[in-house]
Amino acid sequence: MRKTSVWLALLLAAIFNVVSTCSAQVGSEDEPADNYQPRVFLTKEEALKKVFPDCDEIAYDEITLTDEERNRLQDRLKRKIFEDSFITYIGINSGKVAGYALITEEVGKFHPYTFIVSANPKGKIRDIAILVYRESRGAEIAHKRFLYQFKGKSLKNPLRINKDIINITGATMSVVTMCTGVKKVLAVIEEFYLSGKRTDKIASLKRVTLGEEGKEEELTLFKKAILSMGTVFEVSAYASDKNRVEKAFNDVLKEVNRLDLLMSNYKEESELSKVNKSAASEPVYCDNELAYIIEQSLQYSDITDGAFDITIGPLMKKWGFFKGQGEIPAKEDLESVLESVSYKNIIIEEKIKKSLFRDPSIVKTISFKNPDTQIDLGGIGKGYAVDMATRILKGNRLRSALINFAGNIYAYGTPPGKESWVIGLQHPRKSEGILSSFEIKDKAVSTSGDYEKFFIIDGKRYSHIIDPRTGNPVKDIVSVTIVADTATRADALSTGVFVLGLDKGMELIETLPDVEGVIIYEDNNSDLQINTSSGLKGLFKDDTNESQKVPESDAIITGS
Repeated sequence: MRKTSVWLALLLAAIFNVVSTCSAQVGSEDEPADNYQPRVFLTKEEALKKVFPDCDEIAYDEITLTDEERNRLQDRLKRKIFEDSFITYIGINSGKVAGYALITEEVGKFHPYTFIVSANPKGKIRDIAILVYRESRGAEIAHKRFLYQFKGKSLKNPLRINKDIINITGATMSVVTMCTGVKKVLAVIEEFYLSGKRTDKIASLKRVTLGEEGKEEELTLFKKAILSMGTVFEVSAYASDKNRVEKAFNDVLKEVNRLDLLMSNYKEESELSKVNKSAASEPVYCDNELAYIIEQSLQYSDITDGAFDITIGPLMKKWGFFKGQGEIPAKEDLESVLESVSYKNIIIEEKIKKSLFRDPSIVKTISFKNPDTQIDLGGIGKGYAVDMATRILKGNRLRSALINFAGNIYAYGTPPGKESWVIGLQHPRKSEGILSSFEIKDKAVSTSGDYEKFFIIDGKRYSHIIDPRTGNPVKDIVSVTIVADTATRADALSTGVFVLGLDKGMELIETLPDVEGVIIYEDNNSDLQINTSSGLKGLFKDDTNESQKVPESDAIITGS
């Protein structure tokens, strides 16, 4: 009986995960999440040549997952996958399949990195290489001596950190997610090709023409408007293949709706609503992607000295903006909720779950210091959605596109025959007018303004942009437009700079090397004045200045 109890205890220990806490509050990070420069190691063409050096042909197969196929992959991997489709490259040598490869992305500590994994017809890894790495640390994962550890391994092999794959100090998250990404690629290859499900199609597949990256095509403009997150999400893309564009647009729709279920604080079933419901009473296990967005938000709170704050909800409620009926709250009403409004009330803990039967996995918990604290991602969520939609468009091989989502824009590539996209800035006091315009390429733009959501009492305007430190709507600033590398960054900073005001806001813009901005404010005579950062002065065109020739805008950005 005693031996039976001992064995039972050991069995239970093996089944249940051992959880070890790795870090405490995320606000203690040594450096900002956006302090990085993307490093490009290989182009797609170079990557394909590297993993298929012995092949005289490379075919490509576009897979759109059915619900049944997605569920099988998730069951095989024991985790959720976010892709709706994959492109498999098939190396062919003298008419025979030599291997399969997928280019994929995983998120490291803060940012996604791009890599390629190839496997032979038996499912063992032939080669692996990094295309683009975007973290500020840990680029050692691109080194041959690290990547060589994966060669010869298959889906049957465990990829345990510090046992099968040696970890890299300072890049643990990238190492862990690379292992999960490698397994994802191998699972796709096994599901569709080693099983024989799609091998009969290989002979008829289109071939990759190497040496023609960037070749000119006859492009047509396609547009689609999507209703999601309570507003209109607009996508414009230039392409030569209508079917590819329609698939990409449908993928974007699925992604935006998925993110709505992740980040909405209006839908009770959303992941964020679950956190808001329980995090004040105990640490709540949080979806890793949602935790990543919240971590990013805390970084921007630090950058802006608390001017950007995702716990602003109780103040918005007091001012009547959640109900759509503005009202001026009593001073004591504001003071009663100010303690609950602080990004420092959010505690994120990162833990590693260990198991005898599975690879270690990273989980995160969120708790609130104040019982009335609530998270509202309205100041960053739409920017993040734009970035994720951009990834999907690029993943569908659309070379030139623009996304416009409620004051958040990302534009990459260029329209045919042009060197950039022209963005028109709506006049804040004339709804049909354009105040100015500027040109961008491979950049994001976000505008926060006092003219979309506001109320007027006794001739005084009260906007929905509230200073979380005082509890009152910001005065005198009319709009802030930020140009940055990502829509997430532009979205958060446009709100933060708006709250900081003219002097401190422009000072912050000028200190961030990848950020430019425009601040529009009212002078003592209530006339509009424009202050432009140094990097935008040559690109910024005042549409009210008749001496300047202003090109037609590809998109109009309004204040969110």
